[in-house]
Amino acid sequence: MSEFNNAPIPNGGPAAPNGMRPAPIMPSPAPQGTTVCGIVGVVFGALGLVLSFIPIINNIAAIFGLVGAVLAIVAIVGTFRGKKRGKALSIVAAVLSVLAIVITLAMQSAASKALDDITGTSTSQSSSADADKDAKTDDSTKTDTKAKGEQDMEGDLTDMHVKIVSAVRSGNDYNNQPTVLVTYEWTNNTDKNNSFAVLANPKVFQNGRELDTAMYLDNPEGYDSGSDLSELQPGATGTVTLGYVLKDDSEITVDVTNLLDFSDTAKVTYKFAI
Repeated sequence: MSEFNNAPIPNGGPAAPNGMRPAPIMPSPAPQGTTVCGIVGVVFGALGLVLSFIPIINNIAAIFGLVGAVLAIVAIVGTFRGKKRGKALSIVAAVLSVLAIVITLAMQSAASKALDDITGTSTSQSSSADADKDAKTDDSTKTDTKAKGEQDMEGDLTDMHVKIVSAVRSGNDYNNQPTVLVTYEWTNNTDKNNSFAVLANPKVFQNGRELDTAMYLDNPEGYDSGSDLSELQPGATGTVTLGYVLKDDSEITVDVTNLLDFSDTAKVTYKFAI
C-alpha cells in the first residue's frame, strides 16, 4: 500500500500530500482582434482634421471629430481591458478627433472676428459716407439757396463766384463798329480746373436786345484776348475781358448765368451807363 502511495505520478508532476494531482493553471484568454471602434475613430478623426481648415464646411468637421472621439474612448477602454488589440490605434483616433474639434473652433473664432472687423469697418465707412453725404447736401442746399434769383453786380452761381467789375467804351471792332469792354472777376468753385467759358454764360443787352461779341483787329487797351478760355485751378480767382458791339449810346445790362442753366434761376446782373 505504501509503495502505491509513493509511486510517481504520470507526466512527472510532484505528488500531492494526499496523493492527488493539483489542478492545472489556465492561461488568460487572448484578445479577439483589432478594435473596430479604433479604426472607425481614426477615419472620423482624420476626416474631421482635414475638413476643420475649410470655413463653413468645418461645421461638419466638428461633428466628425466628436464621433471619432467617442469611438476612440470606447476603443481605448476595450484595449485596456484586454478584450481587443490596437491600443496605439485608439490613442491616434482620440488625438485626431480632439485636434479636429480644436482646430474647427479656432478657425470659426478667427472667421467670426474677421467678419466682425469687416462689418465694423463697413459700418464706420457707411457712417462716414452718410456724414459726408449729409454735409454735401447741406452745402448743396446752401449753394442752391445762395444761387437763386438776381444778384446785384456780384454773387454766387452753381460752380463759381462772379463779380461784374466794369463796362467802358472801347475801340472799334474789325467792322469799325463801336464796342464796350466788360470786365468780369470770377472764382472757380469746382473741384477741378475750369475756365470762365465752360462755366459761365455772360450776355450784354441794350434796349432789350442781346449784343454781339466784338472781334478786334488790334486789341484795345485793357482787352485780354482768350482770357475767358484760360483755366483756373479750384479756388483760384481770375479776370476776364470781353468786348461787345454797341447799337447806340443807351445804357447796357450785363447778365451772367450758369452756362447750362436755361431757366436762369441764378443770375448776377448790373446796369451800366455808356
